[in-house]
Amino acid sequence: MDPVGNPYSPGAGLRPPELAGRTEDISNFETLLARAAAGRATQSVVLTGLRGVGKTVLLNDLADRARRRNWIVAQVEARVDANTKGASFRPMVARSLNQSLRQVTGRVGMRDKLRSALATFKSFSIKTDPSGGLALGIEVDPQGGRADTGSLELDLSELAFDLAESAAELGTGVVVLIDEMQELDGDELAAICTAVHQTGQRSAPFYVIGAGLPSLPGVLAAARSYAERLFTYRPIGPLDAEAARIAVTRPTETQQTEWEPAAVDIVVEASMGYPYFLQEFAKATWDYAPGPTIESDDARLGIQAGRDKLDAGFFASRWNRATPAERDYLRAMAEDGDGPSSSGEIARRLGKVSVQQVGPTRANLIHKGLVFAPEHGLVAYTVPGMAAFIARQVD
Repeated sequence: MDPVGNPYSPGAGLRPPELAGRTEDISNFETLLARAAAGRATQSVVLTGLRGVGKTVLLNDLADRARRRNWIVAQVEARVDANTKGASFRPMVARSLNQSLRQVTGRVGMRDKLRSALATFKSFSIKTDPSGGLALGIEVDPQGGRADTGSLELDLSELAFDLAESAAELGTGVVVLIDEMQELDGDELAAICTAVHQTGQRSAPFYVIGAGLPSLPGVLAAARSYAERLFTYRPIGPLDAEAARIAVTRPTETQQTEWEPAAVDIVVEASMGYPYFLQEFAKATWDYAPGPTIESDDARLGIQAGRDKLDAGFFASRWNRATPAERDYLRAMAEDGDGPSSSGEIARRLGKVSVQQVGPTRANLIHKGLVFAPEHGLVAYTVPGMAAFIARQVD
């Protein structure tokens, strides 16, 4: 069939044509927005799951919904970068808030509380960028004694409260959406927790929606012991069979094309319900199908083509970043499928007498984002299907 008309869109953070299986999370966020407008407090939210389950897509959707309600929105992605780790969150959130605040002032003009909040943001941004590069486009003097200490924990809390107070006057709120949140360092996470805690105690509409690997709740708890009470934790996993079928079939309903039920089942089973794999396999199947009906043989060809593409890109990009010793560690994990694996058992498989001997290798793999520790003594791949990919490799 015509590849130009192919409705599927595999890719990092690309919104699929049908955002299936996330209705409850979207509904919960809409409730948060409505409760904030009514002056009622709600917990912030942390979304956790492996890579490829659609956390970024969901965050983007939630951010758009907040913007449509004229909220002050900051959206950032924490980076795995030794040069910025520990100093990256402040400039990223300042730049994103800067853009949102410019839109707010352009829409509603200047009000007393908004002007005061802008002055606080000016103080915060000067500490972030002394050159003045974060220009608001309006004349406002920095607010002395607010968000200007240089301490992220103190400054972020003051900024969050002042912005939230001004947003409340407009009947909205402030939301900061953070992708790959587990990559922030302990001080940054502690500052975020403190800001959420202090604004919540004062009923100011400031919220954080974080997304990260399943290890994120433990990372947050290590930063602040009360983090477990600050957030609603929502695991984001593969789609169930019904939602996966909807994700596959609904995009073709307006294109005079239909899926043979058996072909849908083949794609759903091969994808294990992971949204990224669904998009990859469905896209390749469309390209192979002569149409107008997509049949089982088309699905089998599409899955093979999609898997070849995943092997050459999605999986290979991770495999190629690993050193020979790290690949040995990943291979030892593969004996448990997608895991998790016991760190002690991996050491035994590698012929080591203690876990400490492979500790540096494990730490490097975690730093590279190839594995994570779901709990003490365990390790797992950050992407589904990695064990099967490793089994297909011949070095």
